[in-house]
Amino acid sequence: MADIDYYLEQIVKLRQEADLLPDDNPGALMQKINLLSTCVMYIGRVSSQVDGDYKRHNADRKLQYALAYRDAKTGKAAAAEIAIADMRQKEADLYQDMMRWRNALTSTTEELHALKLKLRVDYQLGVN
Repeated sequence: MADIDYYLEQIVKLRQEADLLPDDNPGALMQKINLLSTCVMYIGRVSSQVDGDYKRHNADRKLQYALAYRDAKTGKAAAAEIAIADMRQKEADLYQDMMRWRNALTSTTEELHALKLKLRVDYQLGVN
């Protein structure tokens, strides 16, 4: 978890630095692209960790369901569902985090592509 905290700090720091830079100056735009490229790396690491957390919890929930189903005398499916009700809520929270980080990765990557395209167009037009 210490790695995640470091990644989050870096994401916030890099994003703040990038947001302060103007898009109309080629040097600043290049610096912004570099900052966001590094930011994407950290977002990817967080996204990967959160995806893994979700998958591990999902596997554990399925195991707990199977065990509760096996151990129930009657109403096996109902007993198993009741046994894992809290786990389903936790899984929903993990899924929400997973999707949030996947979306952050996608949107930052798209922003980066747009900035690169702007830089290319500005260069071709001779804008300084």
